Amino acid sequence: MNLAKTLPINSRHATAYQTFFQKLKVVDWQAIFLRLTSSHERHKFTLTQNVLVIRQYRLFLFLLHEYPSLKMVPNQDIDAVLHAHTADVSQFEKDCENLFGVFLQHIPEVGRKEAERKEWLLTFARTQTLFEQNFGQGAMGSSVAACCEILLI
Repeated sequence: MNLAKTLPINSRHATAYQTFFQKLKVVDWQAIFLRLTSSHERHKFTLTQNVLVIRQYRLFLFLLHEYPSLKMVPNQDIDAVLHAHTADVSQFEKDCENLFGVFLQHIPEVGRKEAERKEWLLTFARTQTLFEQNFGQGAMGSSVAACCEILLI
């Protein structure tokens, strides 16, 4: 899939996106796609759904790159792709170094306790807003929040 043709992007991000897009080409998307297709986890996507959720994950990675100091909460579909990406730990670490210069930290089980639920939901709402501001309405998809947070360390 040619992400450059399918990614709606604001003109203010054009240069940053082009640079980041070059870095994204190094990621082994085929391996991630195959892991999603053969997943035995609760998320098993059709071939068409795989293409869509990988696209959303790429957009999510771009937002992490553009807003490196923010915690973000992905939806469950994006989180499933993240898990497929992290399945090869060594490659995932190399990809993080290439894309961000630092490691991407996945903090699981966030938002389940009442004390942290409000902040987690606000972080998810902010993530959805960033998606809409940068890529248009519905770009993040309609999946519910994953019980995790993502940040760059």
